[in-house]
Amino acid sequence: MDAIKKPAPLLKMEHFEGKENIADETEQQQLTELQARLTLCKINLAEVLSPPPVAMRIASLGDPMTLFTKGNFSIVTGAAKSRKSFLISMLMAAAIRGRFQDHFFCEGEGINIIFDTEQSRYKAQQIGKRICNLSEKVNPSNLEVYSLRTLDPSQRLELIDKVLSTTPNLNFVAIDGIIDLDIDPILEAKQAQNIVMKLMQWTEIYNIHIVCVLHYNKTVATLLGHLGSFSHRKADAVVEVSKSKEDENISLVKALDCREKEFMPFAFSVDPSAMPYILKDYVIEKPSKEKKTEGEQKQKGISPITVEKQTHLNILCHVFNTEKEQGYNELWRNIKNAVELITGQTIGDNKAKDFVSHYLTNQNVIRTEMPKKKAVYNMAGQKAIDF
Repeated sequence: MDAIKKPAPLLKMEHFEGKENIADETEQQQLTELQARLTLCKINLAEVLSPPPVAMRIASLGDPMTLFTKGNFSIVTGAAKSRKSFLISMLMAAAIRGRFQDHFFCEGEGINIIFDTEQSRYKAQQIGKRICNLSEKVNPSNLEVYSLRTLDPSQRLELIDKVLSTTPNLNFVAIDGIIDLDIDPILEAKQAQNIVMKLMQWTEIYNIHIVCVLHYNKTVATLLGHLGSFSHRKADAVVEVSKSKEDENISLVKALDCREKEFMPFAFSVDPSAMPYILKDYVIEKPSKEKKTEGEQKQKGISPITVEKQTHLNILCHVFNTEKEQGYNELWRNIKNAVELITGQTIGDNKAKDFVSHYLTNQNVIRTEMPKKKAVYNMAGQKAIDF
């Protein structure tokens, strides 16, 4: 005998009404959230809005002008080994101390943070110590350094997000290596957009400026892939660092694209103690399509590459004539005096240090480390020279 089948339970109206109520509530919540976003995004033309605060200024043609603004991010780019990280160190030193060599100025106060995605903990610490030396402060309380090299890309983003959200009174932030904030932002547009969106959110929410390092392509002098394209369009400023073709000891800095007025290009070098310094009297000539006549050409400021070999020898002989062994500060001061005496042209302190770097690179001067003392400098082959 077949089993008697029970009739299916009747569907009551409250079942339908409950589902409809839930759907209505969800839709109403979405509309409320959308309306809130619309209200937030809509611009009231009658509202008095202030321009974005200045995050950092730069000396250009003798006057400080706006370099970076808060609520935005910027890109420092260039080929590998062009000394981009040294420029970041100078910017961070200015943020900590308020100024650097009367070239960078930062009026903001608060905590300054640098995130490094490429270097080991030891190298990141060395970079932090370099910034301290440049700012003339020992372990300043307004500087924090993080090494993110060992983390997964997603963890790096989470860590930066956490640090920024929990650090009160933020002032200035640097990320050395934004390409490492996702798996492949060069080839994948979605990942590149994610990084740029995070940069825009962080700067807007915390009212800070973030300066980021992003390398050039190896073959073409353009920003890397999708990340380079997106970040270039959204950045407050794109600044290029390149090595001088005439002297590899010198790095040139110029504005590729700025929302503010573009600053004049400048140059910097690195002393034997691995400390960068601005070359204030270095002349950067603009490329000209038409060759000027001899009378129209401006006289180029003296530099190591414009001085003849015999003149260099005369300078060194004068410097080491009385003292065969000198400290670094003594050496560059003596070079400064010798250049003026022999060439008739005056140079500044930084240009004198540039001469020191030139002589060390070409092994005209030998640097010798001393136990428990500062290094000393001697002229190469000076025993065989008849002073």
